[in-house]
Amino acid sequence: MGLALDEPDEKDIVVTVNEVLVAIDPDVEPYTENLTMDFNQEANGLVLLGNESNCC
Repeated sequence: MGLALDEPDEKDIVVTVNEVLVAIDPDVEPYTENLTMDFNQEANGLVLLGNESNCC
């Protein structure tokens, strides 16, 4: 699983999160429910938090 700043593919699900368009691969979409994206200083990058019971 990864994150990219790119144009969405035709098959992607596009949603608006805090006024930002986000494209989600349909295969990954079921795992995104109740997740929060945050910046982690120690990891020096974006992390997804929450929904641990449905983790891949």
